Amino acid sequence: IPQLVVADDAPSLDGPVAAAVAGAVGEALANAAKHSGADRIVVFAEPTDVEGELFCSVRDNGAGFDVGAPRQGVGLRRSIHDRITEVGGRVQIDSRPGRGTEVRLWVR
Repeated sequence: IPQLVVADDAPSLDGPVAAAVAGAVGEALANAAKHSGADRIVVFAEPTDVEGELFCSVRDNGAGFDVGAPRQGVGLRRSIHDRITEVGGRVQIDSRPGRGTEVRLWVR
């Protein structure tokens, strides 16, 4: 069951940025539910020290994967990375086998 934590002072995002974040977070949730075997997924959003910037994290306690290994398909790249970079944001994926996965993104 996903848990959602959003800071009260999270900045408002314009339409295209909000859509990119919603799509990327949705894809990260779908990937965690489909591939990780996790029993806990947390979505966290808060403002950063940069004016108008939002940090968002989707973290699971599932199987994880080797981020350096070649992957089949384009899910992470197209559905998460490309969506966020197209609106000027950045993405970082932290995962290790047996340690879960965290998708972090920053947008303004």
